[in-house]
Amino acid sequence: MNDDFYRAFEDRFRGSRELVKSRLRIYLPFIAPLAAISPFANAIDLGCGRGEWLEVLTECGFTAQGIDLDDSMLQAARARGLDVRTGDAIELLKELPEASQAVVSGFHIAEHLPFELLQVLIKEASRVLMPGGLLILETPNPENLVTGTSAFYLDPTHQKPIPPLLLDFLIEHSGFTRRKIVRLQESQNSTNGSDLSVLNVLNGVSPDYSVVAQKDGPANILDRLITSFSAEYGVSLEELATRYQQQANSRIQQIEGMASQAMMKAERAEAASLESVKALNAIYASTSWRITAPLRAIAVKFRRFSRTEINRHIRLLLRHIALFVNRRPFPRRVCLSILQRTPVLKRRLSMIVTDQQTPRQTVQRNVPTKPDHLSAQARRIYKELSGPSESYPGN
Repeated sequence: MNDDFYRAFEDRFRGSRELVKSRLRIYLPFIAPLAAISPFANAIDLGCGRGEWLEVLTECGFTAQGIDLDDSMLQAARARGLDVRTGDAIELLKELPEASQAVVSGFHIAEHLPFELLQVLIKEASRVLMPGGLLILETPNPENLVTGTSAFYLDPTHQKPIPPLLLDFLIEHSGFTRRKIVRLQESQNSTNGSDLSVLNVLNGVSPDYSVVAQKDGPANILDRLITSFSAEYGVSLEELATRYQQQANSRIQQIEGMASQAMMKAERAEAASLESVKALNAIYASTSWRITAPLRAIAVKFRRFSRTEINRHIRLLLRHIALFVNRRPFPRRVCLSILQRTPVLKRRLSMIVTDQQTPRQTVQRNVPTKPDHLSAQARRIYKELSGPSESYPGN
């Protein structure tokens, strides 16, 4: 592989030095108690690369050393004055004395090794660690489905993904007293309780994880790390899938509740409709409905007539009334007496009886004095309505 390729690859895809260093500070609760007990204790970082973790170890008070096969990666570490060498990590471990190191770490080195060499690395780490010392191995997390099926293979030097439970069992089998799976760098949506999508389930699990293991040692060292080993870190696939299913069940319950409310409203509307039908049937069966049936029939017939037809029937009715009154002396005198006092009504009745049209929105003020066009009977009625002072031809 080209000497500069992997350094350029790490710069592009792993992140800046500052970002990586900030992420590594999550391990401070594990290593700080050891530094407090044994200042300047030895620590070694396998596959140290640009040296971000060596800086964190040094800042905590350890005497830190790093090793990496890629000399190009080590240039940035040497520029910062860090103690690094080019070489094979497992060979260096085999050279170290027993119980000489407080911390043995390897960040994203396990996935580069065949399984047999990984077993050797863990066994040698256990040998060189002092009692109560820590082993930290970080690697991509295949529980994250996008990482396990796609992002992992972006690095051409990767062997194959290592499930958290496998690495944890391998370390347990090597004799470490206690272990903790620390899941890392999960998305904010995975932890803040917001609604999850299918994409969140596929890509929301912590993309990296580590197994932090402690070698058996004195109680005063083990007790200092109880809190760190008891805490929970990151998001597992099981946890995220469970949350997604709970949210889906909650949505289903909400939809079912809304459907139930809609059904209840429909049932109430149906009941109200039935009550209305009963009330209407009661009206149809009532005596008043039967009595008023003729009036409704007349109203229906009148609704069929236009306004012109109604006016024509009214005029015809008034003419019949005028003829009826004209044949009877007493009603005729009463009507004439009333009409003499109401000239407007008198003129309107005269026009209706003689079948004359009144222009719309105007009042007919001139009554013809010689209505020669009238029949003999109409002239007699008109004469009676007009009074005794007028004379008409033909009478």
